[in-house]
Amino acid sequence: MSAVLAAFTAADPAASPAARFTRLGRLAAAGTLVVGAAFQVVAFALIPDYDKTVDRLDWIAAHSAQAQASKTFDVLAVPFLLGGVIVYVLLTRDRAPRLAWTGGILLGLGMCGLMAVQGYETLEFALVLDGRFDHAALADVVDNLSIAPQVVMGIMFIVCAVLGVLVISAALWRSRAVPRGVPVVLVLFLLTDVPLSQPLIAHVIALAGALWIASTILRAGDAEPAAP
Repeated sequence: MSAVLAAFTAADPAASPAARFTRLGRLAAAGTLVVGAAFQVVAFALIPDYDKTVDRLDWIAAHSAQAQASKTFDVLAVPFLLGGVIVYVLLTRDRAPRLAWTGGILLGLGMCGLMAVQGYETLEFALVLDGRFDHAALADVVDNLSIAPQVVMGIMFIVCAVLGVLVISAALWRSRAVPRGVPVVLVLFLLTDVPLSQPLIAHVIALAGALWIASTILRAGDAEPAAP
């Protein structure tokens, strides 16, 4: 049992490409992962999760400052999340190059889709806070929008991001650069966020995973790097 636990919680620091990073590079990589995940936790903590769009729009209208703060953190998270994709690729490309590049491309497309969604939702917030638009009518448009750009945006964000997380998780599993419990945490985040629809809990799990990876990256600086 202890051997199984060690396999899931320990990593080989010398096997991590982070051992070849500069000190500043390790700090930047760790910080990028943690800041992106933390900003998303703050964004979801500031706004309730509603099943009906009209209820969410009503809440936004009644809590303008809090809603804008939430969306601001949501937008600010995206550059760090995109930077996190680069970190994942750098950690995994030595031992799992095909998985690393495939997952990196998919997840990168997913983050581009996420930024498009943030722009779309920012406009939605602006229309709600303007006060001239009926919330029920606006919610009906939001719920039934199916024009081609929106379909492409949805495919990039949902399909590419989901597949990207799964492939990157497989790459992390094979890379030995992080404990094997890390990809399990990423898959748990995905399951909690998509099928279970618990975004705040899911992003707290993602933050825990980011902190775990970040600590592994920083500890790699104390090891002698292995040959690539």
